[in-house]
Amino acid sequence: MSKRSAPKFTRAMLVLFPLAKAFASRGGDTEALLARNRIPLGALTDPAMLVEASACYAAMEDMAETLGDPYFGAKVAIETARKGTPGLRDAASRALTLGDFLSRVVVEVSKQVDNVRYSVLVSPDTASLEIQRTINVSKPSRQLDAVGVAFYVTVIRQGIGGTFDPNDIVVTVPTTAGLPPGFLPKQAFITSGINGLRISFPPQWLWAPFALDWDLVEAPRGELAPGGASEATLSYFRTVLADNIAHQDLNLDVFAAICGLHPRRVQRILLATGTSFSQMKDDVRQSVSEDLLSNTTLPISQIALQVGLSGPAALDRAFRRWTGKTPTGFRAESESDQDVQVVDKGSGSSTGNEP
Repeated sequence: MSKRSAPKFTRAMLVLFPLAKAFASRGGDTEALLARNRIPLGALTDPAMLVEASACYAAMEDMAETLGDPYFGAKVAIETARKGTPGLRDAASRALTLGDFLSRVVVEVSKQVDNVRYSVLVSPDTASLEIQRTINVSKPSRQLDAVGVAFYVTVIRQGIGGTFDPNDIVVTVPTTAGLPPGFLPKQAFITSGINGLRISFPPQWLWAPFALDWDLVEAPRGELAPGGASEATLSYFRTVLADNIAHQDLNLDVFAAICGLHPRRVQRILLATGTSFSQMKDDVRQSVSEDLLSNTTLPISQIALQVGLSGPAALDRAFRRWTGKTPTGFRAESESDQDVQVVDKGSGSSTGNEP
């Protein structure tokens, strides 16, 4: 009797967060989606939580079907490739050439997931980035295939600039059904039963200068005070947190790397002021949430994702803890206060003309 292969796991936060954020912004119910696919709610907020890869793949297809958009995954992948993902921040910021970037990606991905194996193969005629799945996908993989192709082709295109020629790239993939028409020339695709995908290109591209202008904000730190706990330093920390609060894996180590400091030094600075990284992050998340509720008409689901929470229910729980109110109640009170201020100003101008 054959043994059943052990399930493969991935960090759902890395795989699904950009998709879940876009899904919610288009009116999708993220919590219902996760429940349907048996993915814990905390999987989108906990960078250490592992989820069966097959459940994540199913959730991708579920999102596209729910929204009625066969190109949903590819569109989100293209946008993510342009703006950046913290999971590959080091590879993108430290690489000098495309080959350097791809080799760093292979190392970084191997540390984060076990459902895929990345490799870079080079011959005199061709270089290839190969992504091999370690599980067999029994159901349609349109979104999964499209996300991988759209993300890495866009990254390569953006990273090497004018060196990129769409006529010199060949993508081998099980299906192209999830890719928008015109993403690459038709002759660039080979469909096959490959369990993953392969992106092939001229080997000289590996030595092309590589640079990505990813939107992972790194504010200028300036000089830290001798004691390290000046108000300017704390203000800088809050700015970095506010600018990056939507990124789910903004833990202490990532935050310290953005600031150009050792994590222990960040801890010492915050301890000297009587706070901690988790407390400051919570305070900034509350401040940004209140600002978006008071000054925008963004849906609650989108605000939740913009402050690094999984959905409306997660924001509701956090907001009750912060203020004792619901996000909807807080927004209603803010609108009421603004209306009162307008009336008061109008009344003031009238009485000012009275004798």
